[in-house]
Amino acid sequence: MLIGIPLAAPAAVVDLEITGSWQASDYDVTSAGPDSPLGIPEENDDKVFGTSPSAGSTTFTLQVETSSVVHFATGEFGVTHDWFGYDLVSLPGGHSFGSATWDTADILTGLVGPNGSTAALWTDTDLTLADPTRLSFRMFGDWEGSNADLFIGSRTATTIGDQFLMWEYFGGEEIRSSSYSASVGAVPLPASSLLLLSGLFAVSRLRKRSL
Repeated sequence: MLIGIPLAAPAAVVDLEITGSWQASDYDVTSAGPDSPLGIPEENDDKVFGTSPSAGSTTFTLQVETSSVVHFATGEFGVTHDWFGYDLVSLPGGHSFGSATWDTADILTGLVGPNGSTAALWTDTDLTLADPTRLSFRMFGDWEGSNADLFIGSRTATTIGDQFLMWEYFGGEEIRSSSYSASVGAVPLPASSLLLLSGLFAVSRLRKRSL
């Protein structure tokens, strides 16, 4: 007699696709640069990472380990929505926009959340259950020898905001908007479960032939 097993189960690792979008008016290329020039070729060129003001978007996918998560429920420590914090986050294949690039090593892991807790990624939703509507994530990549800042979801101690930001350096030329979205991709069954299902299917076919 075959034993029924679930065909899907919460996965430890999920893919989280994030898209930030903007209008041409969200470019700020008026910066005069820092007091001490950085000596970057594209510095103060009325572009952001080599791109001129125009409507656009950028999309990248994170892999998030969800089996170890810190959770603060609405109302706890004064938070206005649920908070979920994830420490193990990677950026497979890296990401680029214009002349800027980012990889896993650029992810900031100490983003402060409720009650002083830190995480690499904060969301308002359990990623094994639904897409987040708010998230906070940040990484410093490379741009002509300087940091390239990609920052989503500014935070207070109680709320994750709707900010999307890319800037060439602190106070430099930037793209800043209030439009980002994220979706959790379908996660396949672990290989061990697939093998078990294949074995059970083969046993079932043999039993039918013997009847």
